[in-house]
Parts: sequence; C-alpha cells; structure tokens
Amino acid sequence: MSVNSGILRWRFLAMGCSALLILTGFVLFFVLGFNTGIDFGSGYSERIQIAPLGFTACYEGEGTAQLSVSDGTLELTKRDGSNVETYSFPASEYPLTDDIASALESLGVETVLYSSEKTGNLVSGFGFPALLSSTPFRVNFSTDTVDVTIEDIREALTELGSVNVQTVGSEEDGIYQIRVTVEEGENQNDAETRINTLLSAAFGAENLVVLQSTFVGPKFSSSLFHDSLLALGLALVLILCYVAIRFRFAYAISSILALLHDVLAMLSFVLIFRLEVSATTIAAVLTIIGYSINNTIVIFDRVRENIKIEKANGLSVDEIISLSVRQSLTRTVMTSLTTLVAIVPLAILGSGDIQIFAVNLTWGIIAGAYSSNFLAPAFLHYFHALIPIDKEKEKKEEEEYSLV
Repeated sequence: MSVNSGILRWRFLAMGCSALLILTGFVLFFVLGFNTGIDFGSGYSERIQIAPLGFTACYEGEGTAQLSVSDGTLELTKRDGSNVETYSFPASEYPLTDDIASALESLGVETVLYSSEKTGNLVSGFGFPALLSSTPFRVNFSTDTVDVTIEDIREALTELGSVNVQTVGSEEDGIYQIRVTVEEGENQNDAETRINTLLSAAFGAENLVVLQSTFVGPKFSSSLFHDSLLALGLALVLILCYVAIRFRFAYAISSILALLHDVLAMLSFVLIFRLEVSATTIAAVLTIIGYSINNTIVIFDRVRENIKIEKANGLSVDEIISLSVRQSLTRTVMTSLTTLVAIVPLAILGSGDIQIFAVNLTWGIIAGAYSSNFLAPAFLHYFHALIPIDKEKEKKEEEEYSLV
C-alpha cells in the first residue's frame, strides 16, 4: 500500500474542498461581514406578537387579586389576610373570552370585553403575573388566522432605518423578533419606546404584546467579543500543549491544524447562510473543538500503537496511518450518527438560540468527523517526516508499551 492508496489518496481533494470553503468564507467576511447578534454588535432585541385584545381586568375590592398563567391556563389568585383562594379557567371549561370575563365578574373582578376569542390562544407576555388594580390590565389572545405579515412589521418600522425582523416559529403564530442598533447614549427604555411607538401606531397599542426583550450596550458587547476570542485561543493553545505532551509534536501540529479547519469551516458555514453570530455561536465552536479533538486523538492513538506493532511487519508510516483510520472509522461514524440523532431534531423543530446552536453543532459534527478522518491524517503524513523524532521519548514509549 503506497501513499496514493488508502485514505491518504484523498488528501489533495480534501484539502482542495476545505480550501474552497474557507476561501469563500473569507470573501464573504470582507464583502458582507458577520451577521452579528446584539451580543457582539450591541443593540436592542424584542420579541413581539400582534394579538387582539380579548378583555381588560381591574380590581378594587378587599385584599389583592393577581392574574397569572400556568401551562397556558389563566389563573386568578385572591388574597385577603391569611386567606388565599386560586381559581383556574381552563379552555375546556371556558372556551371563549366571554366565558372567562363572566367568571371573573362573578369573583369581583371588573372586566371589559373587546373581542370573542378562543381562550386556548392566550398570549402570556411580560405583564404576567399581574397584580390587578384600578388600572385596566390587558389580556390578549392570538387568532387562528394571522392578518399581520412580516412585511407589515418591516413597513411599520421603516422610520428606524436599519432594522432586522425575523419570523419566530411558523408564520401562523404571528411572532416576530426585532433587532435594532442602539444610538449613542440610548438606553433600553428609549429603544423600547422607539419600536413600540411605531408598532402601536400601525397595529394599535392594545394589540401589541411584548414577549421578550434584550439590551446590550456597546461596552459590554465589545468586552464579550474579546473574551470569546480569548477563550477560543486559550482552548487551542491548551489542546496543542496536551497533544504535544501526550504524543509527538508532529501529532500536536496536525491536530491543531485540523481544529483550525473546523473553526474556519463553521464560520464559513455561518457566513454563507448568513446565520447570526452570537455567544451561542462561540459555545457551538468550543463544543465542536472538544468533540473533534476527541475523534482525532482516538485515531492518532491508534496510529502510535500501530507504529510500534506494524513497523516490524514492514509497513510504512503512510500505510499505518491509513490502516489506523480504517480501524477507527466505525467508531467515528457511530459516534457522529448518535450525536446527530439528538441534535438534528432541535435544528429542525427548535427556535431561537437553541435552534441556532443546534444548526451550528450539526454542521460542526460533520466537519469534525471529516477533518479527523481526512485532514488530520494528511497533515500527519507531512509533519511526521518534517519534524525530527525525539529518540529518547520514542524509546521510553516503546518501553512503556512493552510492559503493557
């Protein structure tokens, strides 16, 4: 078996494909840049839903009354001294907003009915749990047919200039994620007011429900970006040191180059598909680094053992490398497949940061398995011949192996 047979015969094709992918990523980086989330780009992010107002509720009786949501069901908790009573209004018993409004009235809560909606479509935004007072509290319910589209949201926010609007979940849910860059000296309340004023003017303040909001200032985002790069660099350095001590330096250089490929391949994937770059992306990169180096070390450990065994049989280092990859291939495939079985459903069915993390991790697992079996052995093929062997360390390893 020569260098042009076995797994090493694919080294030029593998390196060419990787180089093309990474080069595409570099071009897109300089042309378009990363689609940074507010973690790294600073800004305000808000998740909203346009849902009709079902009814308003207020309470001026004795004690306190609080509206809350548990498992999608509206609950009323009344406290009067040490006496606490909780009333639940499940959709099976109270199918319409009219039914809940009437039930609340019988319990001393004043309500004003605005529309008859299905109570199973209750929207629980920032307001819950709500301590009722003389100020009317709005309770909104989504509809089965959504009249508002993402284009309507973008048109309403045209005045803000550069704004990113995305649909969360299915279009039927009518939930949208809005991201804007913050102006100099602007705080969270200012940014929230800017967005909600425009949305309220377009769709009515009573129909706007804020589900989630996040604000990251420029100073914090800059600090987070540098800390993330530091964590990434430190992880690579520590892995280099570990592999250099555990194996020969040729193995360490080969494994680090394979890991750098995994990082650049993932970032190129993110650039090509314009995925958002946030702290979640860095978490996925660090996860893949650990996952990929584990595969690489398993293969390199098999190479080291086979060198001690197979050299006596007249096999060259290149033949031993190809043999070791074949022996480890089943383990690599099974490990990758079982991990993908758990990750892919999250990438397809998940939403928000969990979905982004799962998508990045899915690609990272594929790229990591590819680099461990094609690129890392190819790098080892070159560096094993270029970097001098530490004779004393090799002799010590042989003595340790002979004792096993």
